[in-house]
Amino acid sequence: MNSLPPPSVTAAVVSAPAAASQPLLTASKTRHILIRLGYLPLTAENYLGRNGQVQRQYTWNFVPPRALLALSRQDSWQDPWNPLVLGALYQFEHEHGLPVEPGKVGLRDLPVSVEMALLAARKPDPLPWTWVLVTKFPRPERIHVFVAGKGWVLQSDCNTGVLHGTPDGTWPVYARDEHTSMVGSFPIPVPARQVRLYDAAKAAGFHVAAIDFGRYHHHWVRYQPYDDPDIRWVNYFDRGRAVHFYPRAAYGFPQSAGCVELPRKAAQQAFAILHYGTPVTVAHSAPGPWNAPASAKGAAKPQGEKTIADLPSLHWTYRVVPQQSSPRSVHLALTPVALPAHAAALPDGTPRPAPQPQPDRVAAGSAGPGPAARAG
Repeated sequence: MNSLPPPSVTAAVVSAPAAASQPLLTASKTRHILIRLGYLPLTAENYLGRNGQVQRQYTWNFVPPRALLALSRQDSWQDPWNPLVLGALYQFEHEHGLPVEPGKVGLRDLPVSVEMALLAARKPDPLPWTWVLVTKFPRPERIHVFVAGKGWVLQSDCNTGVLHGTPDGTWPVYARDEHTSMVGSFPIPVPARQVRLYDAAKAAGFHVAAIDFGRYHHHWVRYQPYDDPDIRWVNYFDRGRAVHFYPRAAYGFPQSAGCVELPRKAAQQAFAILHYGTPVTVAHSAPGPWNAPASAKGAAKPQGEKTIADLPSLHWTYRVVPQQSSPRSVHLALTPVALPAHAAALPDGTPRPAPQPQPDRVAAGSAGPGPAARAG
């Protein structure tokens, strides 16, 4: 028969405080290790600030596209939740067989196993740094894949979520599946009048079928359950949102429940290029001037594939569609309108200069085409 320990011993054990474990690495040291191993392709340089303190500046080890420069200026590199730095951490964790997850505060308070692996790591990142940019406007919606040292290697039409179901932002890929199933509810927009009539019918005691109405991003919707057992080439980046293949009749406009849907060939190619930690940026439009894929050095342009550089300079405006309009309702559609030559942009993204008047026509009161207009 086991006997209990003396009361004094029991009290001592219960009241003894647990030793607080101190983190082995700070966020700054973790970032430095990721840079040294090539998971984050940056060069850190120290300089003397105005206040006399030593400041640290980070520059890319490759020629970045302008959109990436604009993105990297939005968040401080010292921010423990910087998605580009978190992506480097996720890639390191996956390569070393560790759970892909952040610390308690992003890059801070990492699990001890991750800290020990970082301190002992000597092998550089075996994969090139990769970035995904998804643009919603101008239509069609597009996905662009950038690889350091190669430039823009893939672009394709894609679909984002209906009713702003795919928010703007940047998240690193945290999970990947070549084949999986997805279960959820798809938001179908409904007019507010239909919801009021449904509620009134129920309140009056009428027998009506159960409908799951709700509010979704300031819209009344009816939720329709879905269960898709055959979703391929999946790259999760923001909770249940992922870049994956989904068969559609057409691509280039919002159709999904929040994911970024790709055609079969593009999804298969993207899955082969992307890896754990790849940052995925979803933007309403390209964040600042950016180089088109065809202009990137070493980037291959697939035959028959049009790039943004191939598209004419367009402005999008709403116009009435008479065939679908009536005296009681007007149907509007986004329509591209070609910009004047002086308003178009040069291939490098800089504004094209306005045409200059010809000297011999100024006296006559008319301006002839300038050099830019003649060239275009």
